[in-house]
Parts: sequence; C-alpha cells; structure tokens
Amino acid sequence: MQILLTVLSFAFSFTLATLFHEGGHLLAARASRTQTEEFGLGFGRTVWSRTRGGTVFKVNALPILAYVKIKGMESNYDAPDGFYTKGWWARLFTMVGGMLGNLMLAILIFTIVFSTLGDPRSSTLVGSVTPSSPAQAAGLQAGDAILSVDGVAMANFDQISAYVRSHEGRKIDITVERDGRKEDVSVTPVMNAELGYAVIGYTPGYVRYNPLRSAWRAVTFTAEYVVTYVKALPLLFTKRGIQSLTGPIGIARMTGEAAMGGFMSLLWMTGIISVAIGLTQLLPIPALDGGWVLFLLVEAVIRRRIPPERQGTIQSVGLFILLGVMLLISIKDVVGILIH
Repeated sequence: MQILLTVLSFAFSFTLATLFHEGGHLLAARASRTQTEEFGLGFGRTVWSRTRGGTVFKVNALPILAYVKIKGMESNYDAPDGFYTKGWWARLFTMVGGMLGNLMLAILIFTIVFSTLGDPRSSTLVGSVTPSSPAQAAGLQAGDAILSVDGVAMANFDQISAYVRSHEGRKIDITVERDGRKEDVSVTPVMNAELGYAVIGYTPGYVRYNPLRSAWRAVTFTAEYVVTYVKALPLLFTKRGIQSLTGPIGIARMTGEAAMGGFMSLLWMTGIISVAIGLTQLLPIPALDGGWVLFLLVEAVIRRRIPPERQGTIQSVGLFILLGVMLLISIKDVVGILIH
C-alpha cells in the first residue's frame, strides 16, 4: 500500500509541476508569436484531442507528465512562425516561460496551503514532537511557543532551525511559553542523516492567514526559496553537495512520505518540487532550458546566430550525458534505501 501511495504521489506532483512548466512555455511562445504544434498530457495512445489556434491539445492514455512541441525547434528551422525565425528576446522569453509557469504553480499552491492549513514557517509553535528525539527527551511539548534560544529571541521556525543547525552536538537552552508561564528546557541538536543537517526533533505549528495575506505570503515565500536555491548552488561542487543529490527515486520517496501526512502535506511538497524543477531547468546545461538560454547568451556576445543543427547536436549529446548522470544518482538512491 505504501509503495502504491509513493508511486501515485510522485506521479501527481511531477505531472502537475510539468503541466505548469510546459504550459508556461506554451503561453510564452504564444505571447512571442511563436507557433506551438502540440501540447499534451501524458504518453501513449491519444484518447482526446482538440485543435485551438493551430495547436493540438491532447490527453494520452498514460496521463503522467506533460510536453509542448514548439514549431521549428526540432525541424523546419526556417518556418516564419517557428522558434529560430523569432527575435532574441522572443526566444529567450519562450525558454524562460517554463520556469515562470513553475513559480506561478508554487504561488498558487502556497496560497491554498497558507489559507487552509496554515504557514509553518512563520510560527514559533511546536506542532508535534518526534518520538525518541532529543526534543522529547528534553521535555519539549506540542503547543509550546518557543520564545528564545540561548537568550536570543526567536521570531519564526526558520530562525529556530538555522540556530539549531549551527549548534550540532552543543547543548542549547530553550525558553518556551506553556500554559501561560515560561519554562526552560535544555537540548542537544543531533545530525539527521536523511536531511543532512542537525535537528532536535519537532515539527512546527501552523499560522493561518486570510486569502489576501496568504497570497502575499506565498509570493514572499517563493522568492525566499528561490534565493535559498541560488545560494545553495555552489554546494553542488563540494563532496557533501554531490552526496546530497537525489534523483526520481529519492524524490518519489519524499513525496510518498509527504503524502503520509495528508493531501495538504503532499501539496506543499509539490510546490517545493515545482520551484526546484523550474530553477533546475534554467541551469546552463545542454538538454535543459538553460542550455537554450546559454546559446542565446552566446549569440548576444558574438552577435550572430548559432546554426540550429549545431544546437540540436549539442542538446542531444547533453541529454545522453544527463540521462547517464540521472541513472547513477538513481542507483545511489536505491542503495541508500536498501542500506537504511
């Protein structure tokens, strides 16, 4: 049953994220007057199709993931309404459109979560305490409001988490408000191997907002996550960063664990995944959107277009290498699951 839940939750999260990603490309291409030939949901035999504005919209037998076919990107390079005959800005906007679609999905998801379940990041409340954790051993209880750590006032969960991470193996003193009175507990953060950082073992409580404030908080939270992602990129070139990389199997495991916490928990994870997909696609790697953006930047520098055939060859080689890397990461994920 858990395996089925993991598969279904992974399919849901990635299909929704890719649907908005490809939809972003579609809308950006149309805004740039670039013709799109197909927009499809899933793979296999077509079970439904409609043509609108020259684009064939399809739903296929296996409704997992999505795709868009932009005219002139793979062949017919000289088509007047195709990709390569458009101006520099039009092509750039078309390729960045996928990322923008992912960010819009994330903002929509976080708005729903903040206005229904609530925002765990803005809270200092203890939602639940992990069994057999340092927090439980120290006497931290659900409903406690964390006021300060080592005398430093705490305003939200992220601030508390950052302090805990920087004090692995060192005792910290936490002041909480419990039933209207202050209580002091001492706890020592420990490293969580799966997360890759120190924790004390509790989940935050939630603060619910009205719809308007939820939408604004969704925008700011998405922006914060984008900044966090960009700041973390240099870590990919370190041993610890390489070891922390995860592929489809590892992500499927995370979505499965999120689904165990309910639909809102899965929806939250889907928002995180959507932002990650959008930003990862913009990395300057052939076969990703960022590979096309890189070609456009080179064109801007050398002031002439790179032949479409050459771009296609480089993208194909990049895709082959990328698939190989994903295979190695997936093997690592499987080994990790077997070991644990």
